[in-house]
Amino acid sequence: MVAVIGAGGLVLSNAARVLMNAPEAGGGLVLAALAVITGSFMIKLPRIETRFSLSDALVFTSVLLLGPWYAAVVAAVDAIAASLRFNKGDRLYLTRTLFNGAAAAVSIWVPAQLFLAVGGQPITAAADVPLSAIALPLVLLVSVYSILNTGAIATVIALSARKPISRVWRDNFAWLWVAHAWSGLVAGGIAVYVPHVNATSLLVILAVGGIGYATVRLYVGKMEESTSRLHKLNDLYLATIRALALAIDAKDQVTHGHIRRAQVYAVGLARALGVTDEATLKGIEAGALLHDTGKIAVPEHILNKPGKLDAHEYERMKEHVTIGADILSGIDFPYPVVPLVRHHHENWDGTGYPDGLKGEEIPLGARILSVVDCFDALTSNRPYRRAMTVEAAIEILRERSGTMYDVHIVETFIEVQPRLTAALLAEAESGEEARTDIRAEATSPGSLADDRPDPIAVLADLPRLAALGLSPEELALLLMHRVQHAIPFATAAMYLPDSSTDRLEPIHVTGRDADVFRRSSIPVTEGLSGWVAAHGQIVTNGNPVLDLHGPVASARLPLSSALVVPFTAGNGTQGAVAFYADLPEAYTPDHARLAVVAAGHLSRAMLASGRRPPASRRTTAA
Repeated sequence: MVAVIGAGGLVLSNAARVLMNAPEAGGGLVLAALAVITGSFMIKLPRIETRFSLSDALVFTSVLLLGPWYAAVVAAVDAIAASLRFNKGDRLYLTRTLFNGAAAAVSIWVPAQLFLAVGGQPITAAADVPLSAIALPLVLLVSVYSILNTGAIATVIALSARKPISRVWRDNFAWLWVAHAWSGLVAGGIAVYVPHVNATSLLVILAVGGIGYATVRLYVGKMEESTSRLHKLNDLYLATIRALALAIDAKDQVTHGHIRRAQVYAVGLARALGVTDEATLKGIEAGALLHDTGKIAVPEHILNKPGKLDAHEYERMKEHVTIGADILSGIDFPYPVVPLVRHHHENWDGTGYPDGLKGEEIPLGARILSVVDCFDALTSNRPYRRAMTVEAAIEILRERSGTMYDVHIVETFIEVQPRLTAALLAEAESGEEARTDIRAEATSPGSLADDRPDPIAVLADLPRLAALGLSPEELALLLMHRVQHAIPFATAAMYLPDSSTDRLEPIHVTGRDADVFRRSSIPVTEGLSGWVAAHGQIVTNGNPVLDLHGPVASARLPLSSALVVPFTAGNGTQGAVAFYADLPEAYTPDHARLAVVAAGHLSRAMLASGRRPPASRRTTAA
């Protein structure tokens, strides 16, 4: 950027010196003014913060009529005016303005010199020059200008976004040659017909320019509409990917959080290996999230087994790669995902599964994922062993390099692993801030809003919140808050058994009659909640009075119906979630289904928390 500003400053300072004594200065000012006016009709390019206009036609005209130095000034004035118009308020306002003016001056001065070098000459008013005589120099002028002008902008965007310059130019500017060619044609027409200026010729020139502007604007509009559709489709794919990934992560609590870490490692490693193709990177990003999709079909007693798998269980676990590939093959991904999912357990020497591929027969994304998958597994806690140190995990990767894993990929991962792990730690710190916000939500009366999103969607997040460290009481409070607009209740409670007394104790109670129910200690198998916890069955529209035991057994409450569902706590004991309503027959089958879904998410969250509070710790919320 500094080099461009310096070069532009040099060109403009020389132009000012030349123009001070030039007789055609008035004509240059007229063209500059017209360029500024024309530049008011800007067209924004899709996807990037860049605009262009057909004022380029007047810049080319200044080359043909007045020469390179005038053209540099006209181009700079046009670019600076546009920058002042559209970049105001930008923190880089001054820098952008200087860069745009300098880049415009250099972009036209260099090709204007080439125009003169190959035989082009400024056309005077007295000349009668046919367009064919300047056709070839004009083509060179427009072509070099187009490359320099768009190339400078593409370079700045690419450097700031850390993307290849060629890709930025190809994706955003390659087609602009059409607009520049049209501008060159209009400029040639203006210059050739200057000696014959009359009402008819002016009308023709204006008509041609107007048609060109309208055509380009229509083309850009269609392009932007198409780009918008592609972005929406991509968002749909990403939403599908995230939904599947959440389902997998919620089920497999042994490796909770693994897929997110695998994604960060895999994409970072791919970039370090020199992968720049957007479709390949998107495929690796999606594949890393979805590589364990097939675990949906693996029984939970195998998936969450607190120990090593036996031979039969291991064979069953191996099926997840083919099952996952089969599930995902029904989705028409716009980038390669299925091969990565199917082959991420293949080995470099051909001893892996399911197809025994070896060497470079294995897709690159699958080879990348196999390395990061192993590293994350080794450095994560498992029920049957503690997490290894990073150094120990890297040593194992080195030992398996050349047999299980691609040597080059292993060595590259070892180089970039500290940086990628630091990125994950930064993300975890952000999660800590989010956890604080969530706890504030759980304990704030103001969080009982009527406009909460779909409860099933927000309940799916409970296992992740548990992994962040929320206690069972906080999880229960969140559950009650998030379903209150979908499941009617005057009072709701979560019960867990106390093994020392063989009774259900209320861990959390919320609502109008919380003070009464928190003093109710229910014998297991008795009352509504005791029976539900003992038998694992739901009760719909039962009598709430049956859950009043102990010192509140004779309490009179205006409650008429109850919905009670079972759930499994983190230590395997069976608890119950109960909703009590004033109206008789208040609960429908839809309420019951939602309550069962909520209890399922609570069970997984309790498992993720890995701890259960003492039965004496009871919380209430009014």
